[in-house]
Amino acid sequence: MVFTLLVAALIVWGQAETGQITGSVSDPTGAAVAGASVTVRNVDTGATRVTTSNADGVYAVTNLIPGDFEIIATADGFTTYKSRVTITVGSKVGMDVKLEVGKSTTIVEVTETAAAVKVNTETQTITQTLTTAAMTELPTVSRNPYALVVTSGNVSEDDPSARGVGVAINGLRSAGTNVLLDGVANNDEFAGAIGQMVPVDSVQEMGITTSNFTAEMGRASAGIVNVTTKSGTNAFHGTAYEFNRVSALASNTFLNNSEGLPESIFTRNNFGFSVGGPVKKNKLFFFNNTEWTRVRSIANTVVWTLDPAYIAASSPATQAIFSQYGKQAPGETALGTFSRNQLTAMGNDPCAGGSATGGCASYNANAPMLDQVSYSVPSAAGIGATTPGNPQNTYDTVSRVDYNMSDKTQAFVRYALYSEADQAGTIVSNPYVGYNTGQTNFNNSSRRHDARFL
Repeated sequence: MVFTLLVAALIVWGQAETGQITGSVSDPTGAAVAGASVTVRNVDTGATRVTTSNADGVYAVTNLIPGDFEIIATADGFTTYKSRVTITVGSKVGMDVKLEVGKSTTIVEVTETAAAVKVNTETQTITQTLTTAAMTELPTVSRNPYALVVTSGNVSEDDPSARGVGVAINGLRSAGTNVLLDGVANNDEFAGAIGQMVPVDSVQEMGITTSNFTAEMGRASAGIVNVTTKSGTNAFHGTAYEFNRVSALASNTFLNNSEGLPESIFTRNNFGFSVGGPVKKNKLFFFNNTEWTRVRSIANTVVWTLDPAYIAASSPATQAIFSQYGKQAPGETALGTFSRNQLTAMGNDPCAGGSATGGCASYNANAPMLDQVSYSVPSAAGIGATTPGNPQNTYDTVSRVDYNMSDKTQAFVRYALYSEADQAGTIVSNPYVGYNTGQTNFNNSSRRHDARFL
């Protein structure tokens, strides 16, 4: 099945998630060396590409999956040139090779170091790349990889509209950010938000482009957030983890303290695993990261309800509606009963405006009218709307298979799934029985990539 998917993959050129190495080959005098053999080998998977410099000594190797690469250049009458370079997501690396006169058995090794923030001399693109180590070691409250975009320059946290990745790049609207996943658009075009969420342990790299992004990156007015998923390598690697947050280690809110209410209770658990490795060395690789999120969070809500005495004084039709549909939920705490006169003294006359005449105006102004009640409901308790998040059962998985068919053809297929079920009361809560509602969110996406080289 996997082989069929890989063979059926589309030929894709100039993908935004891949990188490339370009440069020239010259001799000690600076003259071009034509016909030099340039070999580029992925250190982790052994995938090898071979090209030849043209009459002007220029060579180019495109569609390279992000990772560490070894470059070897040889030509008759010259020593062998060897270097290592890191290709980041969507990068274009200029690598000029200068060959020394001598025997090809003599190897001249050059060490290259990639900068975290790189100004591309080929396209003038300004991109910061968050590596695998940065993605797993930087702290995130919600285990959301896109929360780390704020570590980049020219980026500031936006209003809580949840558009884009929640940040303003270069002071522009957050919805103007284009989000890519493995080189293809990953946008919720209806809400202007992220389309497909992925676990942070499944991310190989994240490129944050803030200036002069090129055409293959797609539409954007603010910036590009380009995420690539991990692939397997020639060595087996795996992780198992759990992250826990509990209200016992947090303080009560100001509002609860002012009302004499107890602290809201929440527990958040993120747990999962990742595993990857070779099926066949240098040929076929697999990777999977699956994560579960369990949030149990209860918040205290204070609302106003109609007092039973006021309902009893209303019309028979109103009483019938409340008798059938207005049953108050058990467990509510009464905070106080207020008459019209008391409410008016507090600055809010309930019979003002459209209710100035009729039953409201004729009701005894000193009789009970409204009750203030508190009740507990599944809700995002704690500081901010996303910590710890809505009470939910969520699982999130990314699976990927890479295949080095030959030095001319490489392919991968990736599938991602996100399923979230929020508890009743997280979207709409009500002090009356039967009106609490939750929501479900189910997204999945697949990506096939087949790169063939001449």
